[in-house]
Amino acid sequence: MSEGVENLKFVSPDEWREFRRYLLKQNRYVLNKKWSRFIETILFTAKKRERILKNKMVLFRTRIGSDEREYEDKNGNYRIDVNPLPPQEIDAPPGEKTIEGRINPRGISYLYLANDIETSISEVRPWLKQSVSVGHFSLRRDITVIDASQDKHSRHVLSEEKIDQASEKWEAYVWRDINYSFSFPVRVGEEHNQYVPTQYLSECFKNASYDGIVYKSSFTKEGYNVALFDSKVTRLLGTQLFDIESITYDYRESANPYFCEGKIE
Repeated sequence: MSEGVENLKFVSPDEWREFRRYLLKQNRYVLNKKWSRFIETILFTAKKRERILKNKMVLFRTRIGSDEREYEDKNGNYRIDVNPLPPQEIDAPPGEKTIEGRINPRGISYLYLANDIETSISEVRPWLKQSVSVGHFSLRRDITVIDASQDKHSRHVLSEEKIDQASEKWEAYVWRDINYSFSFPVRVGEEHNQYVPTQYLSECFKNASYDGIVYKSSFTKEGYNVALFDSKVTRLLGTQLFDIESITYDYRESANPYFCEGKIE
């Protein structure tokens, strides 16, 4: 690190949001001195968020679809055999087939998992009546990850005058924003831009010898996701096939409405 440890402090509660704008609007691959220091500060404060995931821990990965094969039985009748997707479709895809992900750039393959089946299914956003294949993966060894999932995001933003000037407060705000960036759903077609900041930060964690990242799921209250940089630290135990029977949305009004004519009933 270029500066003494005692000097590695966040200088604003909005630093992550400013850094995102820098990567998206100014420089994408080379950081200036200010933002290089910011990354050093993230890596320094990340040490508080190190987490050991133990050998044999089971995690889950969902893919939409099933393996359907037609065959002719001994009586000459055509049958359809329906099974979960095969192992090569459940495991991390090969690099040449890897598209943009929240953690990975195109062409670099990581393994995305979840801590429970509900979260794993929710993350792929299946339609009603679709079939999904859920793989059960076991860790081959203890691994060290950065866990941002406990840094809860708040939509209420305080003005700088009301924020305690202690850097510990700013650290909490920055890491809440980081966790939110890893978690929030991105519209289809916007992945290339919106994933750049989290991809960049993930590369920094990978370069610092961490095995992956844990971040909160936006779809379940207790669920979290685990993105692993090397799929070889897991083994596939087996796969189940599920059909989506219902989809429920809970909602609340989050801003003032407006009226064109009359009132909304």
